[in-house]
Amino acid sequence: MATPSLTAPDSLTAPDSLTAPDSLTAPAADPAIAPAVAVPAATLPLTPPLGAPGEPAPYDRALDHRDLESLLATLRLASDRARHTGRPTLASWAKPLPLHCAVDIWQRARLLTTRSLLWQSAWDGGSVVAFGSAHDLDGHGSDRVESVRGGWAELVRDPVCGGAADPSTASGVGPLAIGGFAFAAAGPAGSRLPDALMWVPALQIRSLAPAPGAAGTPVTEVPTPAELRLNATLSPDGDPEQTAKELAALADTCLLWEPDPAWDLPTAPAGRAHTAVELPAAEDWKELVRRATDRIRAGGFEKVVLARELRVTAATPFDVPGAVRRLRAANPGTTVFAVDHDGCTFLGATPEYLVRVEDRTVHALGLAGTTPRGATPEQDEAHERELVDSPKIQHEHDVVVQMLRDALGDSCADVDAETPPRVVKLANVQHLSTKVHGRLAEDSPAGILDFVERLHPTPALGGHPREAALSWLADNEGLDRSWYAGAVGWADRTGQGQFAVAIRSALLDGPTASLYAGCGLVADSDPEAEYAETCAKLRPMVHALAIE
Repeated sequence: MATPSLTAPDSLTAPDSLTAPDSLTAPAADPAIAPAVAVPAATLPLTPPLGAPGEPAPYDRALDHRDLESLLATLRLASDRARHTGRPTLASWAKPLPLHCAVDIWQRARLLTTRSLLWQSAWDGGSVVAFGSAHDLDGHGSDRVESVRGGWAELVRDPVCGGAADPSTASGVGPLAIGGFAFAAAGPAGSRLPDALMWVPALQIRSLAPAPGAAGTPVTEVPTPAELRLNATLSPDGDPEQTAKELAALADTCLLWEPDPAWDLPTAPAGRAHTAVELPAAEDWKELVRRATDRIRAGGFEKVVLARELRVTAATPFDVPGAVRRLRAANPGTTVFAVDHDGCTFLGATPEYLVRVEDRTVHALGLAGTTPRGATPEQDEAHERELVDSPKIQHEHDVVVQMLRDALGDSCADVDAETPPRVVKLANVQHLSTKVHGRLAEDSPAGILDFVERLHPTPALGGHPREAALSWLADNEGLDRSWYAGAVGWADRTGQGQFAVAIRSALLDGPTASLYAGCGLVADSDPEAEYAETCAKLRPMVHALAIE
């Protein structure tokens, strides 16, 4: 159980030094809060000097006078704790926030930060929007999850929390670690995203499912209760007053700033001009399928998941928010995510979660076995029967489910799996799906990151047996998957969290997009059918990027 955190006093007279700085540019020590684009200073809402308590603010601000007093008190307590212990201390301050649309906030504020995340969960309807970084948790190589887990446990061992948190407005408790893990450790050539990057955002907004509107009222016009949380890591020689100013300015920027209509933002018109290259080429990839099935028949492994990339280059940068909105509209029932880091965006709409932990219940999902959707109801039903009745598909699915049961069984007193598997129908494909869940044993300290380490990658993403299949992929696939088929999500300090399997995804870098898809191969897999399956899996992202 996490060490109880200190709570800041309700009020503290703010000194004159809390007046806003002349600009919003954060110091070089925290580049994740600095604007990522050149923004005219006049367009940014600077935090004004504080008036007397109870007086109206000179203009709209994200934090009122009492908020700023409470935030400063929290940061001062964290600074005192850091000096006392001789190590950095995490400070986290919260207040309720009426939220209209998480995507709108993310779309505006991502222009002004070099690091951001949007997460909209299909499983509980909740959203996380986050900007900047209070602390990075890095990991490299085969121990990347373990490194992140250890760094997170150390950081949240003794946090200082203040403000007015309301756990009923969001899943999870307190500050979050957000981000993701690559499918595999990068090779000598490196990768465009880190092996592992989880971070504590400087600003996070969490909410549960949007409230339903009255008849005829768009859901975005009905505010949803949410939690605004500001986080910072105070070193022994940290300056709480300066940190308070920076966080208040960041809150104003993210919550109140509106882009100038004259800004020339990138757009993605339907049918935009582009070039596309398959990596590897189609016939080369089919030959890889043949080599894999030969290896399976020779007894090397039972199953391997082979992926490929479609690399698209357009004349202008892709419209990331537009792609996210199209993904949401066209793929109901999926978890939509977007991670902005170092000039790139990794985004997707995944039907599959790796693991969720909530109230000491662990949930995993076996999603293995795929057939296309039919052009008519009769064809669709025929494909569904093929999915349900195929011994090959059923065996492939059973391997994944058994692995999930084994992984949960190490820490859970009771593990159950749904029977029979159900069919999940998506826009272009349908899958065989089984939910697996267990209740953590009373003496188990396991948390969400422990299960990410055990489960990733499942046989549905790499193959079975794991080591033999992954070794063959490393030697033969010839593809930098980056975070495709990795894990993206969040963890809190109590061990709760959600991680999705990062499929139906793409990595965008200006006018370049890498789209990924893969399929599970067994002994009798047909290269033409497997290639067609990957084409179907690429289609949602092709539509989202308007490159059809």
